[in-house]
Amino acid sequence: FTLTSFGVILTLGGPRLRTVETEIYRQTTRFLALDVAAVLCLAQLVAVVAVLVVWSRWQARHQVTLDLEPGARSRRRADTAGDWVGLAVNAVVLGVLALPIAALVWRAFTPASGFGFANFQALGSVRAGTTSAVAPVEAIRNSLVIAGAATAVALVVGVCAAVVVARRGVRWVGWFDAVLMLPLGTSAVTIGFAFLLALDEPPLDLRRSVVLLPIAHALVAVPLVVRICAPAFGGIDPTLREAAALLGAGPLRSWRTVDLPLAARAVAVSAGFAFAVSLGEFGATLFLARAELPTLPLLVYRALGQPGEVNRGVAYAASVVLALLVAVVVLCADGLAPERR
Repeated sequence: FTLTSFGVILTLGGPRLRTVETEIYRQTTRFLALDVAAVLCLAQLVAVVAVLVVWSRWQARHQVTLDLEPGARSRRRADTAGDWVGLAVNAVVLGVLALPIAALVWRAFTPASGFGFANFQALGSVRAGTTSAVAPVEAIRNSLVIAGAATAVALVVGVCAAVVVARRGVRWVGWFDAVLMLPLGTSAVTIGFAFLLALDEPPLDLRRSVVLLPIAHALVAVPLVVRICAPAFGGIDPTLREAAALLGAGPLRSWRTVDLPLAARAVAVSAGFAFAVSLGEFGATLFLARAELPTLPLLVYRALGQPGEVNRGVAYAASVVLALLVAVVVLCADGLAPERR
């Protein structure tokens, strides 16, 4: 995951600290050297596949299912050394995360005219930001619509895949699981670049289609859906399915009335995280988004690349809106997490 980081490096690395990710983007957009970019993508992909294959084999050999009853859990004292170490680590992480966010919020509410909502009001103006024809507020709507469509696609594909991954005793399931995890370790830049190369000729010329971004975002979100839902489906007692079959339910009805209700919370949590991932996706969007359909991350990046106090203010305000949307989605998903029992 760290190997495929793109947005952070592009924003903070500058021209001297380039990685494979930023070099793929640079070779494609600045030099139009598609062959060089393709070689870099393949090299990175081979490394990621090797790691995923090793991980998948290790997981298949060591995966166990724990079924702890409430009375089987031992209570620990609250003043153990581990608790204090955990508290200290959490405090450091919270400080490192909270300070930049607090600085961003402060900049968003303190434009040149003084403390107020001027930066947020600029989100509704047509000329503010980076595109002359699209108001920044349209980028918020685009992000929500694309995230909703991507979540729907990721749920359909991810839940079906999770049911297959949850099956035990099948030899090819481990390889299938590794392939599903590939988008999580593959750079979003590589995905966007590959979409441009693969979907550029009829009848699959989707470069100007509005469905291209949701498909790319869904591809990035599917591994998260699988990782969240597979343990839920795998932990269901098989005797419940046998009881449903004994009462006359077919496989599909048994899955709909037994498996899906028991895994419903996991499915809802995965939907929340898929939505959040789509909201913040930047790498593939930078390759695939059209000028008239910007998303919030793309708006922030383009606004930071243009001079002027108004553009900086739009970037600050849009970043706060994006952070708030993601926080709300993650908190709602966390509230749907299974009870600890």
